[in-house]
Amino acid sequence: MKKLKIFFILPICVLFSCNEDEGEISYTDLGANIILNTSSISNLDENHTMEFSIITADDVTVTDMEVVIGTTTVNASLSGDTATFNSSLFGTLNRFKVDDPETSQDESKEKISSVEANTISTLSNGKPYSKDFTVKINKALSLEKGLEAIIYNTTVEDTLIFEAATKSAIIDNISLEWKKGKEGTYAPTMPLGSALNVDGDEIIFTNFTDASYGYNLAVKDTLYYRFIATSGTLTDSLETYMPIISQTFETSNKLTLSSDLTKNKLNLDTATFYTDSNTDDGEIKFKSPTGFEKEGTTDIDFVKVGDLSGESDYYNTVEKLYSEKDLLIAKRLYDAGTKATEVSATANGDLYIYRITRVVTKEGEPDTNVTEYGMIKIGDVLTTNGGTTLTEIDIEFGEAEVK
Repeated sequence: MKKLKIFFILPICVLFSCNEDEGEISYTDLGANIILNTSSISNLDENHTMEFSIITADDVTVTDMEVVIGTTTVNASLSGDTATFNSSLFGTLNRFKVDDPETSQDESKEKISSVEANTISTLSNGKPYSKDFTVKINKALSLEKGLEAIIYNTTVEDTLIFEAATKSAIIDNISLEWKKGKEGTYAPTMPLGSALNVDGDEIIFTNFTDASYGYNLAVKDTLYYRFIATSGTLTDSLETYMPIISQTFETSNKLTLSSDLTKNKLNLDTATFYTDSNTDDGEIKFKSPTGFEKEGTTDIDFVKVGDLSGESDYYNTVEKLYSEKDLLIAKRLYDAGTKATEVSATANGDLYIYRITRVVTKEGEPDTNVTEYGMIKIGDVLTTNGGTTLTEIDIEFGEAEVK
């Protein structure tokens, strides 16, 4: 046994029982301490050696130790300054927690996360020493990196990473299943084209479309994955879900485009107005009577959005399309539409899609062209007649690069 050369100064209530019920074994410190070394195991470790460290004073030894779980008691094996028992004492670790006897496991849906244990040790002086312990039960499967969503048809890679870990249980195999939406039915899948690594693996999503990966999923669908780890007759599963979303522009600007020559030009990138005399910074400008047009040599043109009633539910109106800010739909409508570099008349509720290409200059690097798609939504159009006729068009717009 490990020996403590420490003089214990004990309060009176420790020398005697602090419990009113004299039948209970008190948590007394009689020059001995038991430390649980195996404080956590996985839910597949149903045959793992659990270990305690035994620390005693010079004149005290532990002659016997019992481990109690509920109504079951086993004798721990003592060897020097350690004591061991088998985790099989805990029973099934991958089980539902049911606090109410009248609640079924299906209704509970909560797996146990820990097991309470108690040790009763007999010391060489004949005194008992009791101590409670909690063993944490971890899932063998976990996500090192989850995905909040999968971006549809993007070349930018995003990675889902899972891990599998046990104390001593051997994982024989990890399989993967998928389904469409919560109400779907799981089916086998091998997104890597080969078996998954039993210690963990990475699943990289890129260019995800309804035709890729064999899932037939489109924007607004949800992909469910279920990993299943097998160890002998035992299994652990891990479910995650990832909505399929489109590429969007995240922010928008609300401004007023005016016929006032002191602020009739607008830079869409910086949301900054310029005077009519500025020929360098504006990208679009007001066009009489109630429209807008490209400014100077800006590489930009516009397509007016028409009837969307035949499109998918989530963007079958102008309001829905702008609310979604879906760049992929915007690009498709732009490609199929009639391009113009000027719009003479607009009305409240009109929506225009534009494509703009800018030259990006970075010091020490060659110039590059960056093309972005955006939307311009028309709000109130107001013309006032004072000394000078003034027309103002409320607009909301945003843009981003399709990647």
